[in-house]
Amino acid sequence: MAGAQPGVHALQLKPVCVSDSLKKGTKFVKWDDDSTIVTPIILRSDPQGFFFYWTDQNKETELLDLSLVKDARCGKHARAPKDPKLRELLDVGNIGHLEHRMITVVYGPDLVNISYLNLVAFQEEVAKEWTNEVFSLATNLLAQNMSRDAFLEKAYTKLKLQVTPEGRIPLKNIYRMFSADRKRVETALEACSLPSSRVSMLPF
Repeated sequence: MAGAQPGVHALQLKPVCVSDSLKKGTKFVKWDDDSTIVTPIILRSDPQGFFFYWTDQNKETELLDLSLVKDARCGKHARAPKDPKLRELLDVGNIGHLEHRMITVVYGPDLVNISYLNLVAFQEEVAKEWTNEVFSLATNLLAQNMSRDAFLEKAYTKLKLQVTPEGRIPLKNIYRMFSADRKRVETALEACSLPSSRVSMLPF
């Protein structure tokens, strides 16, 4: 048709926005398929939405990189424990149907090699809210195409979240972050007059 304008498809990219409830943290019960032990945790997100983190029974901080999250499901779409004893443990003293309070976070480097983070919320509304928030953060296009500065901030955030109770950075965490080139890490640390042994600590 003469004079017709070509179609223009504009996509407005929304910046990452982490809700207050994710930053403050919420109590969940974490469970695994290969264990009958349930673990109460407080799950949080850093303000930039790079990681979820919680403290395990050994008082060490565990992280889940949100860039690895492929899906988040709740309710009947979430994974349910097959062991009756495990189901009973998860359902004790909580309000609402167990199935409606379950969350499954699917994550991995690709769509074949995936793992699951299985959680149970204490209220159904919390399960729905967290599932929606996790999926929104994981599918944010700006988060999937970060700048170099953002990657540096992400590395800094990861080290900051894993400091010891004394406020020190274990050097083993730096080596894990750059595991492909240990020698370069050693050289960089020595050039900065810092210790390079894996068992050493750095003040934060």
